[in-house]
Amino acid sequence: MANVITSDQTLARTVAPRLPTAPSDYDRVSAEQHNNALRLYFNQLDNILGQLQWNNPIDYLDFNTTAASATHQTGRVSWDAPDACLEVDLEYGVVQQVGQEIYARVQNVTGVTIPNGTVVGFAGATDDALQVAPYIADGSQPSLYILGVMTHDLPDSGEKGYCTTFGFVRDVNTSAFTQGDLLYASPSAAGAFTNVKPTAPDNVIAVAAVIKVGTTDGIIFVRPTIMAQKYYGTFARTTNYAPAVANTAYAVPFDSTIIANGISIGTPTSRIVVVESGFYSVACTLQYSSSNSSAKVAYVWLRKNGTDVPQSSRLVSVDTNGGYRLGVVNESVSLLAGDYIEVMVAVTDTAATLAAVGATAFAPGSPAANLTLQQIQE
Repeated sequence: MANVITSDQTLARTVAPRLPTAPSDYDRVSAEQHNNALRLYFNQLDNILGQLQWNNPIDYLDFNTTAASATHQTGRVSWDAPDACLEVDLEYGVVQQVGQEIYARVQNVTGVTIPNGTVVGFAGATDDALQVAPYIADGSQPSLYILGVMTHDLPDSGEKGYCTTFGFVRDVNTSAFTQGDLLYASPSAAGAFTNVKPTAPDNVIAVAAVIKVGTTDGIIFVRPTIMAQKYYGTFARTTNYAPAVANTAYAVPFDSTIIANGISIGTPTSRIVVVESGFYSVACTLQYSSSNSSAKVAYVWLRKNGTDVPQSSRLVSVDTNGGYRLGVVNESVSLLAGDYIEVMVAVTDTAATLAAVGATAFAPGSPAANLTLQQIQE
């Protein structure tokens, strides 16, 4: 371990004395000259040592801010005049601008090299490593898995490298973009950028901005911004559904997913399951029809994990032979990951059914039931 030496005084440089050539025979005068020269030299050394403080804490280090750029060497710290900061030389030729860049130490176990400038996300961990892989924003991975951009080529060797989570990444191909473009994680190519903001069901993650356009010398500034990812789903019952017994509760089975992200039809198909906890808005529209004109009442309400949601029941009178009436329920419920919602129905007369109507030449089809869940708070 190196000693840290400090002094409050400017230390004079000392030069070893130039001793005269010794005579062939002993000469007392010559010997005294040698002794005096050496005595003066060692007195100077003692004086310097008296000024020094060894292994004490230091208040500061001064770097030469006007010196030419230092030759890069792993483990070296020097002043970076263009960026007006200290720079640290790391492995793989990476040079970190202190205070202007933040790196994560990561490991590649994908089976192939992850190139410089690749958008990466969390892909696992070991006791001493955070593993990454090229990130694709197609909705298949949570937005929270995004990490940053590789700042060098990282071979699949099990060794660790550097991922920029804040700061510049240089020598990137930005020729497809314009200076100042905001770049998002691509939903179509893993590890790539797009300057077109994605839309649902893709993840919307702003990752970087284009600083310099170039094929081999492009520069981006990385600052991943994770927008709140809300989960949603719209589901339909596209065929008729008839409760078999009056005054009996039935769960409506759904047979079609219109659009969904993080919410799906479960087993049985009456269960609509969420993968993430949160506060959800639930809206369902039912289309009733009757085979006679007698008065009858249709009920609709919600169940959460097999238990009725209090005060969620809605009633509608159905008494038009061959006509249609809508039953609507809107509620907000708090759900944990893996919880499910069911839409329950009951009728006082089995002549009332849920009716789906096919498309016509002038209008699209009308489902027997349409259900939408939307996460409104994580």
